[in-house]
Amino acid sequence: MKNLSLKLQNHLQDNNNIIPNDCQINASNLIEKLLSRSNRINLFYFSKDVKFGIYILGSVGVGKSVLLKALSYIYPFSEILHFSDLIFILQAKNQQNKNFLQKIKKKKVILIDELYINNFTSLILFKKFVDQIKKIKIPIIMSGNKKLSKIYADKVNPKLCEELINDLENNFLTVNIKSKIDYRSKKKINQKFFLLKDSNSISKQNLLIKKFAECSSPHEGIFKRKGNQFNLKKFYGNLIEIDFFDFFSKNLIFQDYELIAKKVKIFVLRNTEQMNEDSKNFLTRFISFIDVLYENKNILSIATNIELEKLYIGKTNYKEFQRTLSRLKEMGSTTYIKKNL
Repeated sequence: MKNLSLKLQNHLQDNNNIIPNDCQINASNLIEKLLSRSNRINLFYFSKDVKFGIYILGSVGVGKSVLLKALSYIYPFSEILHFSDLIFILQAKNQQNKNFLQKIKKKKVILIDELYINNFTSLILFKKFVDQIKKIKIPIIMSGNKKLSKIYADKVNPKLCEELINDLENNFLTVNIKSKIDYRSKKKINQKFFLLKDSNSISKQNLLIKKFAECSSPHEGIFKRKGNQFNLKKFYGNLIEIDFFDFFSKNLIFQDYELIAKKVKIFVLRNTEQMNEDSKNFLTRFISFIDVLYENKNILSIATNIELEKLYIGKTNYKEFQRTLSRLKEMGSTTYIKKNL
């Protein structure tokens, strides 16, 4: 595609109000170079090393995801996947997922957003997937906020883990987008939806339910997907009311949150608690939950007696939470709410 780099930059500016910096311009130039030279016969060469993909690295809110989304919108025969969705597909053995994998293997480029490996099984599955795609010479462009060398450390299989990660590093050119500015954090929080340290949060969220709910009285919602079925109370059709502890105690995963998000537009989250090193399951589910709502442009009302920045005070998943925090700030903005409500 001619002038792909310029089209990507214009898309960022026209649709996301982001003026591309030097790093984003460099990333878009390399993407154009990769896709213009890559086909079913040839691989893309950077100096002496053969690379068949690009890994866009950067801190939260610097425009990695919007760059991938812009590319998926502009570039024909592309497929964009959230990393959690990809792992779920790779784990499942049903025919539907097998058919999907066959479908994406016919694409011209595969885009993977938010690379986040938190177990050895996911690392193995992803490495096998990369090897399969490399054999059929389809370029992969992906994003993340950790260096590939640091994406996962396994204490049980350290040597094998290191070998797998080294192979990934050899396959991808890393492009670092550096910026001290999180474009999401500049947006002003709407205090009618994000109730932080607000003693009247219960009555204010009740007013939101009364104003926006399709049904005047709640009922039980039944959610089904292959492999799981669960019920949620206080379901108002287009709106659902959930309690933090009760909801995130449930053994739900990314695909379950997607199921709810596609059926419900507005989420009213009450009694949001602070998480720490001992809240691993809660944090993992909360991160997936916010990712899903953000990607599906859902509306969230959150009530908590602490500041957003202090929702997680642990260290292990600090970087992952920073992305969630950044997305929360955008989701709580008047701009986001007006646009998507």
